[in-house]
Amino acid sequence: MGDRWGPDGPPPEAYSRVTDPQRYAAVHGVADRLVTELAERYDVAVAGEPSSGPREVRAVRLHPRSGAGADLVVVHTDLGVRLRAGHWAEESFPRCGCDACDEEPGDLAEELGEFVADVAHGRLAEELTGGSGEGTLAVWRPRSSATWSLTRAELQRLGPPGRHEWLPWPERGGR
Repeated sequence: MGDRWGPDGPPPEAYSRVTDPQRYAAVHGVADRLVTELAERYDVAVAGEPSSGPREVRAVRLHPRSGAGADLVVVHTDLGVRLRAGHWAEESFPRCGCDACDEEPGDLAEELGEFVADVAHGRLAEELTGGSGEGTLAVWRPRSSATWSLTRAELQRLGPPGRHEWLPWPERGGR
């Protein structure tokens, strides 16, 4: 988080506006470089991915050709980048983008790189639990974990429950 607001914090109206969406444009370049580096280092198939929302500009999927590594989808949005990995893991950079959040592009670039490295190195685990009622989704990475409560409808949308501990991606040329 930045500190542009000082000790009093942001004004209330800052929570509902995005005055400079181009502020996060550098995150697109970081994501593109990461995709190029991953495709050069790892044995992955790289393919365009159809957009799944109105704010998505373009997306690319990296799929390990062998092994049990998680797929990684890098989505460019009109504000920044969203990463999807495995079955259910998803994170946006910036998380919000409103003026109040004051996320720093340099910090976001570092966090984006950590997420990508965690996926490529097999440091991602996910678990979806639930039955006929509500459920939970948990996602773990070394420096980040989260658990969400899910309604029955959300649980059904995500598919069958299960636990996945993803393995590292295979490197090109057996490195």
